[in-house]
Amino acid sequence: MNFSLTDEQRMLVDSAERYGRDKYSFEERRHIGGNPEGFSRQHWNQFAEMGWLALAIPESCGGLGGSATDVVMLMEPLGSALVVEPLVDTAILAASLIGASTAPTQREQLLGQIASGELIVALAHQEQNSRNEYDFQVRTSATRTTDGWSLSGQKHRVFHGAAANMLLVSAQLEGSTDLGLFIVDSHSAGLSSEHYELIDGSRGADIRLNDVQLPATALLLNDGLTEEALEQALDLAILAGCSAAIGSMEAVMAMTADYLKTRVQYGKPLAQFQALQHRMAEMFVETDQSRAILHSALAALESTDAERRRVAISAAKYQIAKAVYFVASQGIQLHGGIGTTEEYAVGHHYKSAVMFEQRFGDSGFHLDRSSLGLDQLDQPLKGALYA
Repeated sequence: MNFSLTDEQRMLVDSAERYGRDKYSFEERRHIGGNPEGFSRQHWNQFAEMGWLALAIPESCGGLGGSATDVVMLMEPLGSALVVEPLVDTAILAASLIGASTAPTQREQLLGQIASGELIVALAHQEQNSRNEYDFQVRTSATRTTDGWSLSGQKHRVFHGAAANMLLVSAQLEGSTDLGLFIVDSHSAGLSSEHYELIDGSRGADIRLNDVQLPATALLLNDGLTEEALEQALDLAILAGCSAAIGSMEAVMAMTADYLKTRVQYGKPLAQFQALQHRMAEMFVETDQSRAILHSALAALESTDAERRRVAISAAKYQIAKAVYFVASQGIQLHGGIGTTEEYAVGHHYKSAVMFEQRFGDSGFHLDRSSLGLDQLDQPLKGALYA
């Protein structure tokens, strides 16, 4: 697989880097945190103008038809800026699920509205006893009515549920063993929600559905297609999150290196102390290994071997979650007391690392899913991971 950037990909990365540097400073992000929705609608609209929301959407539905590699290239600089807008949840995860629908009218309309920034869609899939989004055992029920469907149940940990115009709700279909996926207006009668702030400053919600009436066209996925579509969409969202985590690690290393060069102790900069140089070297190695295993997972994504894809993506999630924890925590320690303050960025990168480790399956889940031993994953990456 060729990982050399095309001219278009280089322009994409450059535009995201400039945006983070010029328009999405850390001070701006802190200001956004005071918004009740946990993100900025103004930035969301600018993302749409930049074409980022349309990147993973097919051209036939008003998108740019970008590849998974394009998505990964975009997310690294956005992760460096700690972007909190629901780009992954709406423009990647939800868009992938809607794109798998066999209903062409709904698919084209919804994806077109996501690409233009008009629509924010959140996945409402996890329930109280769910371990993570890969748990496909749900109790929310979909009962047939004369005109369509009636949904009843509860959904927990709906990320960006407070801001979503539409929800993608998974439910067990009446009289079937199939899992269905429905598009539900967040203001539907019988739907209520409780919103709360998450550790990284974004917002989540618990959703209650009490006999929510839906038309027949609200069912986007069934006939045994839902679980496969969910798994593939979640895998793509993991790759996007992995890339954002690598961008976060790069940002932590840069700000930590600058701090060590300017902070003087015992008459010389901290950067001249060998023990601290070794710590920075370890942070670099973790980041470099993370990028290598992400490339391995990207290569596997193009494979027709579903097991190979599953193993590679879960291995990447495990390794990169471990690495971003290490880099962010080392960044805080090397900064000393200032690293723990709300006014300094390195602590917010640590909070982002905590969120990444828990989302889309924690490290323990992905270690099991990858079927790889802990010792094998902890070893330096071998040549096969660079293939």
